[in-house]
Amino acid sequence: MIMPGTVAVITGGGKGVGAGIARVLCAAGVRACIGYHSSEDLAQKTLAGILDKGGEAFLFKADVSDRAQVRAMIEAAAEKYGRIDALINNAAMQPNKFIREYDAASFKWLWNINIGGYWLAAQAALPYLKRSECPRIVNISSIHGKRPARFDAGYAMTKAAISMFTREAAIEFAAYGITVNCIDLGGCKIEGKTGKFPFRVRWPKETREHGAGWLRFCMPEDVGGLVAYLISPEARMMIGSGIRLDGGAMLV
Repeated sequence: MIMPGTVAVITGGGKGVGAGIARVLCAAGVRACIGYHSSEDLAQKTLAGILDKGGEAFLFKADVSDRAQVRAMIEAAAEKYGRIDALINNAAMQPNKFIREYDAASFKWLWNINIGGYWLAAQAALPYLKRSECPRIVNISSIHGKRPARFDAGYAMTKAAISMFTREAAIEFAAYGITVNCIDLGGCKIEGKTGKFPFRVRWPKETREHGAGWLRFCMPEDVGGLVAYLISPEARMMIGSGIRLDGGAMLV
């Protein structure tokens, strides 16, 4: 059970997976700073839905690749709620480019968001997490960091880097009682996919239509449920873990 009064910062929380995480956490009593950057209309819709159901949250616009903006977001959450207990690193981009299509600028842009944003947010939140009774960091990653595909090696590389960042941070931050874990996410039903290729998964017909979650797209709220556990006191033994949430996609 999530500790009463828990404060969470959720990057990329205005839409998609981040919005589902925000909805689940706020329904459980978490007070949330919902970070967003480009999709203000969807972020406002997410916030309105949370507030209508009695949740407590606010929006903060920030480019996670910019250290000053990330620091301002973290400080806004701490100032508003007096503490920070959980950081949910979720903001990411998936251009879906072939290796030959990346130039130096686009590769640097992708890296600075997908892994640099996690790094900057963890640095900024660390002083506040040190003072929490139940300090948690959850990094949203992807099974594409473990399994190669025919599209977007750049994206896959950043997701693989998140796995190692999670382990290294778990070791370093253990001195402060902070647990750090990541979720390796498979296909998730959201408003739309970034990049030029449609998201396609070829699953055997005999398994596609059977079983509780077997080889299905997960919903953003499924991710939120797992995050809720990881930021709870009961997850104190989850340290540096990578948890696969993919409906069995890695099995085929």
